Amino acid sequence: MPGKADKAKLKAISKACRLTDGLFARIILNFKAFPTEQAVARYINAEIKALGLRPSFNPIVGSAEGGAEPHHKPKNTSLKKGFCVIDLGLKFNGYCSDLTRTVYLGKPSNAEKQLYNLVLAAQQKPLSAIKHGAGGSGLFESSAKRLGHGLGKHIHIKPYMKSTSFDMLKEGDIITVEPGIYFKNKFGIRIEDDYLVTRNGARKLTKATNKLIVLPVPNQEKYKPKSAHRGTKR
Repeated sequence: MPGKADKAKLKAISKACRLTDGLFARIILNFKAFPTEQAVARYINAEIKALGLRPSFNPIVGSAEGGAEPHHKPKNTSLKKGFCVIDLGLKFNGYCSDLTRTVYLGKPSNAEKQLYNLVLAAQQKPLSAIKHGAGGSGLFESSAKRLGHGLGKHIHIKPYMKSTSFDMLKEGDIITVEPGIYFKNKFGIRIEDDYLVTRNGARKLTKATNKLIVLPVPNQEKYKPKSAHRGTKR
């Protein structure tokens, strides 16, 4: 049975996930305010600071070819038509959340929609195998790509879900499931959620929609984004 430490971790990460879901919703609401990758990243950091919290890591915002780099550093270049990867997280009581969504700017083709659904299916496929006692490498075999990692006070901890991993999942672990596909110098697609490992399966902690969100390409007009600006106790 999970101990008091595991329960404290779950409570903190669950709260961090709820706050991250809310922040992602505000990003989408305000997206026309963001002409560049850096503008999105600045908004993320400002909103986390307004909550009285800290980010789990520097936000990743990769538009078009920027999304082809899994750890892309946001640039001060215009957001482009195509896929845009947004990876963010925050710390609550010292524990991290980690959420990635890929949105589409402009109108996606049927082929692009199919690629997105391929990644979404790769995320859903291994979920039935995530439970106490499952092996990281075995979970990798259930998915099309490198699958994910553990979450705690650091953003990347054991257990790791990849082909070379000997880690075993145990009840109370909190992990990410984040398959992706990357086409060098073209675009990338990644979908990431956080899950609690139980004896009987996986419980999803992040709730933001994972359906493909389609948005207009932002223009260069000035627009003041809306902020929650509410403090949150750590």
